[in-house]
Amino acid sequence: MPAPAQYPPFMFAYSILADMIAKIQQHEPPEVFTHDFLRFTLGFSRESDRAFIPLAKRTGLLTGEGKPTELYRRLRDPSQTAIVVSEAMKLGFPTLYAKNANAHDLDRKVLAAMVAEGTTMEIGSPTVCAIVGTFLTLKKLVSPSVGTEPVENRRKIPERRRRW
Repeated sequence: MPAPAQYPPFMFAYSILADMIAKIQQHEPPEVFTHDFLRFTLGFSRESDRAFIPLAKRTGLLTGEGKPTELYRRLRDPSQTAIVVSEAMKLGFPTLYAKNANAHDLDRKVLAAMVAEGTTMEIGSPTVCAIVGTFLTLKKLVSPSVGTEPVENRRKIPERRRRW
């Protein structure tokens, strides 16, 4: 029997990631990032919010023991958010970046297909949707100029048609 596929990090409640990062930036790092710190200090008390801790570990923000890393400390500086999140994405989603160095430029459907292939899950499964949603939510926190080549404005301006 083959070994189970390693899932990329994810949260079903990925829409709160920006709020979590904002709260992290307002508070001193704890000795150990625990559920109590998440709940009582940062104010995220839903059970689904707890998935942030494994996500933070997998993206290099926390050690395996839950201690904040240098990346976590850099995240606390709002001017560094985009750079740190970009680095964390590359640490947390190495399989996606191994398949496509510009994974952050791919659309939702292509990402879902890549995740499904790597995890042997169906494209529409809730877990695949959560992995892709987490990735895309993190991507929104990254400035378009961080970690990517400048993108030209590819929109063509249509010529005006003359009416005779």
